[in-house]
Amino acid sequence: MIRKTLAMLAALSILLFSGSAANASQATAIPTDYPRVHFVPGSAINLLATSSNIPVRIQNDYAEDVTVHMHAIATNGRLVIPAAIEVKIPGLTTVTAKLPVQATGVGRVDLVVWLESFSGVRLNEQAFIKVNVNADVETNIIVAFTAMVSVLTTLGLVRTLAKRRKNRVTD
Repeated sequence: MIRKTLAMLAALSILLFSGSAANASQATAIPTDYPRVHFVPGSAINLLATSSNIPVRIQNDYAEDVTVHMHAIATNGRLVIPAAIEVKIPGLTTVTAKLPVQATGVGRVDLVVWLESFSGVRLNEQAFIKVNVNADVETNIIVAFTAMVSVLTTLGLVRTLAKRRKNRVTD
């Protein structure tokens, strides 16, 4: 009789604990259809200037307007981010926030970005933005363009003066 009672208690405890474990795993799973404020993934960004604004798309799934702070950190010293920026996102829309950065080198950088409320509560998981930094390209293009315009202007001036001299000699 004791064996039967122990067997029934063991079967009942296994049934209760296995059901509660399944319910616990379902309760801790994060739902995917709840409203949230999150980043919209994009492609890699090519930064050609020494200082510019990096576009970051943020989506607000709530019906109300939300104001957040966007923080960013570069994975290496090629980009400097001065400070967090404040972004106001109207309800049920997506905005493009402009993150000011300054380039200090050339190469690939991963930006780690996240959103926080005014009280410092993190609103989402961090996201990564791939940035290809070529800070000297803008300066080099401007110098090359200026040199090309100068050479063409000089050649045009020399040609025009030579034609005037030739016309004066023949007259």
